Amino acid sequence: MNYIRICTLLYLAVLLLSCRGDEPKRIPDTLPDIIGSVITISQPATQDQKEPLQLLVKADDEQATNYSQASVTVNKNTLIESKDGKHLKAGALQEGQLIEVWFEDEVMESMPVQARAKAIRINLQP
Repeated sequence: MNYIRICTLLYLAVLLLSCRGDEPKRIPDTLPDIIGSVITISQPATQDQKEPLQLLVKADDEQATNYSQASVTVNKNTLIESKDGKHLKAGALQEGQLIEVWFEDEVMESMPVQARAKAIRINLQP
């Protein structure tokens, strides 16, 4: 009898944990991989909004960052927000803006380094 109760409770616990849904995206609580200015923004030849953007970011000399330049891919999974935490779309990115970028997974070591953006925090002033 006790065995059945324990199994039932474990089953219910697993069921409840699996129903909690996706967690909201958040800016990582680590230092950004690069802080710098957007030098260029390139969109694929298709001009399809679903295609990723390519940013060339040059590090700000006053900021201590991991890389001096980065070629950053911005895709549909990239979290983009303003300094005040407002969620933005990739269209808000402009050349000349100061941005903070957190990389997703590993980077391709080249010059400039190539990475996918996990999150970007932008200053709305280009």
